[in-house]
Amino acid sequence: MKKLYILLCGATVALLMAACQGGKTAAADADAGDTLEMKYAKLLTIVKHGDGEDVSGNGECIDYQYAEALVANPWKAGTMLHRYILIPKGKEGDKTVAMLAKRRSTGARCTTDTVRTPVERSAVFIAPHCQLMYELGCQQAIRGVCDLDYINIPDVKKRAALSGNTSAQNPIVNCGSSMAPDIEHIIALKSEAILLSPFENSGGYGKLDKLHIPIIEAADYMESSPLGRAEWMKFYGMLFGNEEGKSNGISGSCEPKADSLFAKIEKEYLSLKAQAAGYTKGLSILTERKTGNVWYVPGGQSTIGILLKDANARYIFEDDQHSGSLAMSPEQILAKGKQVDVWAFKYFGGAPLSQAQLLQEYDGYKALAAFNRGNIYQVDTSMVPYFELTSFHPELLLREFIILAHGERFGKLRFYKK
Repeated sequence: MKKLYILLCGATVALLMAACQGGKTAAADADAGDTLEMKYAKLLTIVKHGDGEDVSGNGECIDYQYAEALVANPWKAGTMLHRYILIPKGKEGDKTVAMLAKRRSTGARCTTDTVRTPVERSAVFIAPHCQLMYELGCQQAIRGVCDLDYINIPDVKKRAALSGNTSAQNPIVNCGSSMAPDIEHIIALKSEAILLSPFENSGGYGKLDKLHIPIIEAADYMESSPLGRAEWMKFYGMLFGNEEGKSNGISGSCEPKADSLFAKIEKEYLSLKAQAAGYTKGLSILTERKTGNVWYVPGGQSTIGILLKDANARYIFEDDQHSGSLAMSPEQILAKGKQVDVWAFKYFGGAPLSQAQLLQEYDGYKALAAFNRGNIYQVDTSMVPYFELTSFHPELLLREFIILAHGERFGKLRFYKK
């Protein structure tokens, strides 16, 4: 790793000021540290600083190491959503905290959260991130959750049932709804970080902002590339620790496991994509169903849109350039998608919807060729950990779409059922 001497105050302040103004290039300054290669993620930049020494005011040498994570604002190009300084726990980390605080006082004014790593107590508001933490072996750091009823992870529910039991090991506190979390419960669990999903024009996080607990804005869901979202696990691996490599009472980092897991996911995804490309164009697939007067479908450049493309399936909006959802009227969908071969959608709770029930919801469904042929595939997200598994495992969902488009030569469906 390139040596960086923080005595180069001018370079450091320039980095901080650039980060305030927004733009990922702020972290790419070669003089400011080593930027990790992110092959797919466009909203995340990670810069590692370290293997250098600084001399404090009393002549004491500081062997510092820290990382900087810059999250770009997905709703306003060229601006920053959040900036994090990850500093290891321990005595050397304490010195680094003091040193960087002194540097920032020289002129940089930027909304920045300092996170001492590894985080060993956290409130996690998002089910897929809970699942990822189990896969990385850092599930013991989950001490509070929101929207417990919608988390399809048995051990989380088991640990939540132990809340209030003083003799229980690593219980999980139910912090209520993510839209109105129980502040007293979050304070009581002594969280070192809060993971939540940011939203456009949210206007901040109300009382959560006043707790002075680092809020990790998990904007990974705004990545348009399926592998881009999965690549964020490298950041989460840097945040959390596990029992492996524990030293002086401090957990070892989950970073190596995150890097290894992502490499495995990437390899499998690219292999499936290459196999699908070897077949002729597959069946056409329509996703989701009407909600009120709107039928939301994925844009052509959204995560799902790209998954359908990589599955070599036909998609009626494949030429669309939007990276988010498209809010269409049912009439627009029917006008463009009457002849779709496969209709696949999600629902929460209860038995699979029969054709009669679907027609009670919207009589227009009968105009779909897929409906009339019985090519309807559903997944109950209350029973199947669909969101928990597919968010950071796009290779699983890619396989589903390949099977839907090309048949069971790729195996059996894991999530969708006919």
